[in-house]
This record gives sequence, C-alpha cells and structure tokens, in this order.
Amino acid sequence: MSRSSIPDEREQLAAIAASNEIAYTRMFNAYSQQVFNAAMLYLKDHTAASEVVQEIFMRVWLKREMLDTVDDFSDYLFILTRNHIYDSFRRQLVKQKAMAYLEMQDPGYANDTDHVVQDHQYQQILHNAIDSLPPARKKIYLARKQGLSNEEISHLLNISVHTVKKQLQLALRSLRSIIKQQLRNLLIFSFFYFFI
Repeated sequence: MSRSSIPDEREQLAAIAASNEIAYTRMFNAYSQQVFNAAMLYLKDHTAASEVVQEIFMRVWLKREMLDTVDDFSDYLFILTRNHIYDSFRRQLVKQKAMAYLEMQDPGYANDTDHVVQDHQYQQILHNAIDSLPPARKKIYLARKQGLSNEEISHLLNISVHTVKKQLQLALRSLRSIIKQQLRNLLIFSFFYFFI
C-alpha cells in the first residue's frame, strides 16, 4: 500500500489506542481507499472489497490497544487485509470440501443439517423470548399457543376477554422485538466468530 499523507500518524494511532473516535474516523478516511484497492487485487469484486474494508477497520477498532506498537500503519493494514482474504479463501475451501464429502456420503445431509441447526437456533431464541415475558402475559401467550380461544383463556384465568386480547398484543410485540434483537446478536456473533 502507498504511504498515507497524515503527518502525525503515530499520534493518531496512539489516540485510537486510547479509544479516540475522531482519530479513528480520520485514519479510516485516510486509509479506506488503500484497503479497498488491496482487497480488489485479490477479489476483483467491488461489493466484496467494500465489505473487507468494513471488516478490516472493525478489527482495527476492536484491537486498537495494540496500535501504539505499530510502526507502519499502511503495511499493518495491508497484512491484515491479505491475511483476512486468505483466511476467507481457506475457510471457504474447507467448507466446500466438507460439504462435498458429506453429500457424497448422503446427498441430502448438508441441506438437512443446515435446516436443523437453523431451526434449533430459532427455537432456542423463541424459547428464551417467551421466558422473558412477564409471568401473566407468558401464561396467556402459552395458553393461546396451545390452541385455547381468547374466551377460554378469559374463563380459565378469570380475566376479561379484552385483557386477554391486550396481553396477547403486548406479548407478540415483545416477542417480535426480542427475537429481532436476538437474531441480530446471532448474526453479529457469527460475524465475529468467522472473521476475527
């Protein structure tokens, strides 16, 4: 990578190491194009190279405490970028070989396994979300899930039908919000697991 035009690079790196977001933004603006160009050398794809820029700078921020030991930030970024891309290629190759082997053993195995894992993860997230509901609301939701009508729940719990409807609305709103957040967290975890 070519050198940056930032004259106070060492001071900027020390500031980032101390969690200075302004210095981080300054360095991102100065170096993101260089990371993009390096990624394009390997990937030949604008979208993939743009994603690499985001991933590399996320890694820089997460490992910022080490930046004050970096002598040449441009070289550091190039090495991070190259290693990240090589690791991605390697993981993809290993995954392809494993999937090819499993499909040779049992042609339906790979897709079934992915589906089972995803379904299990979703069921666990749903279970946790239901458990987080207030006790009365959880009881109403579970009764409805078991097939009871609003009137039957009302009679069973000795509350009005209006209360049942309102609690079900609140339960569904809470569950949607919790599940959405949990799925987002799962995606973030997966991202860090595979790319850090």
